[in-house]
Amino acid sequence: MHPVLAVGLALASAVCYAASAALQHHEASQQSATGLGLVRALLRRPLWCVAVGASLAGALLHLGALGAGPLVLVQPVGVTALVFALPVGARLSGARVGARSWVGAACVAVGLPAVLGLVPHHRALPRAEVLSYPTAVLVVGVLVAVAAAAGVLVRRPRPAAVLFAVGAAMCFGLASGVVRALWLGHAGPAVVAAGLVAMGCGVVLVQHAYRSGGLGAPLAVLNLVDPLTAAAIGVLVLGEPLVADPLRLALGAVGVAVTTAGVALLSSAAVHARTPAGPDVVVEPLGPARTP
Repeated sequence: MHPVLAVGLALASAVCYAASAALQHHEASQQSATGLGLVRALLRRPLWCVAVGASLAGALLHLGALGAGPLVLVQPVGVTALVFALPVGARLSGARVGARSWVGAACVAVGLPAVLGLVPHHRALPRAEVLSYPTAVLVVGVLVAVAAAAGVLVRRPRPAAVLFAVGAAMCFGLASGVVRALWLGHAGPAVVAAGLVAMGCGVVLVQHAYRSGGLGAPLAVLNLVDPLTAAAIGVLVLGEPLVADPLRLALGAVGVAVTTAGVALLSSAAVHARTPAGPDVVVEPLGPARTP
């Protein structure tokens, strides 16, 4: 184990993820298309392609961090992506981050590691599976469809963005579970195809989240729901051990409450655009500007 190297790689990964999220939000917030049309428009934007590259670099650095140090050390460092993303997104939007957003980010940075502590950190004898992969794919698919439909029906952009982010995070979590199953030799062609479809759906949904509701809240939701979905698949489908330590369960419950409060603060916070003269212009949370 090389803990210093692990922390360095985890920080570099967090910076890459932060830059990717900020660039995706910057590009998506300028588009009016929806559905696959939004993705087609973004594919023609060089900065959005740079964002995708930054995500891939972040993923590789994260894998390197996990190889150099334990998960319990790498996970909390990864949460700093939200803290890095806020000022980067504000810089791209020509805005300043308000106190409410910083408090929300702090809540997520404190609460999320406690939640992720519920994810199994070591190997153990596998248990019998509770769900089959087709059943898990069906359940996640229904939940994603409900979240996406609710996001379309909700008229307010910030709650809609959170719902889109929840759907995207569940897609990414399912894809992570497929990768884990493939690594263990438990994934057939149909499961791999489901993972690829889930990844594509997640990319579409996350662009709608960034376009509708700013940067902070969608990114916080992704950081929370994605690993929990992957962990649930690991426990229910792959038979991985379930955390039963009362202290960790209690800390995880508190972490969920604190993280949820942080997401609520990030969703309701506004940032202020810097103008050459006169009062600041109130804008959505790192999103499109509007006059008060």
